[in-house]
Amino acid sequence: AGFFDFARRKVNKLLIPFAFFFVVLSCIFPFVLWYFHLRANPGAAVWDSFVWKQNFPNIPVWFLLSLFWTNLIFYGLYLASKKFPARYTTAALVALSVAVGLAGFFLGRYNIKFPLFWASSMAAIPYFCAGHIAFRYTKILAPNRFDRFNIPLALLGFGIVALLSLKAPPESVSYVSNRYWIPVWMVYSCGILGTLAVLLLSKAIGKLPLVSYYGRYSIMVLVTHGWVQWGLIKILRESLHVHRPRPVALAVVFVATMLLYLGIIPFMRRFLPHVTAQKDVI
Repeated sequence: AGFFDFARRKVNKLLIPFAFFFVVLSCIFPFVLWYFHLRANPGAAVWDSFVWKQNFPNIPVWFLLSLFWTNLIFYGLYLASKKFPARYTTAALVALSVAVGLAGFFLGRYNIKFPLFWASSMAAIPYFCAGHIAFRYTKILAPNRFDRFNIPLALLGFGIVALLSLKAPPESVSYVSNRYWIPVWMVYSCGILGTLAVLLLSKAIGKLPLVSYYGRYSIMVLVTHGWVQWGLIKILRESLHVHRPRPVALAVVFVATMLLYLGIIPFMRRFLPHVTAQKDVI
């Protein structure tokens, strides 16, 4: 429907949720906790920390801002590719996307900072392009005669990703800080193969009611789960004095978190629809 209508929809679905939950849960809420002596003083710099520092309380909301820029950048590249002759449009889009992605990757490799997660958004463009090409030129999401191979292909994809990343150092890929300590071909191969494996496995399994429910309202989980988990961990450690091996503790916190969202999601749908991408603001 045109760039400006596209941008308006992304403002409603991504930018407004980011702005609301950054202000409320990354800026105001930490000061409330500090007032009650539950956390250290976050400092006034937290209000603009997302611009250059790109590190703040409730960090998962960074993804919404970065995804907003990625959408706009890719749409711009899509429009630019239309300037080429029709038979070269797709090739031009791929070439432009790869160029922008590599620029974002090497900005991170050489520790060159861009504000507002722009570099991370640039590095993600090849994934958008791969998805666009797959959706437009293949029937990967539609029923087809190759569906009987979905599970073997998914397991093969997961296996290749595991082998490629087996000797990678811990935290060798960080999109939030745009840092990459493995070769560029490995980053994108693992990202695309892993995503493809998830799609094929999901297609083979079909719809799981509870999982689909969480997926439909995943933005609500994204913007709040950090504080939910922090609260659970604090209760378990300090109030109930529960200390378990790390894998057990992680499993307990995960299950408790997802059970809590059976109540949190309906609450947010009822009282916060405009800032959780359920209703448009503009």
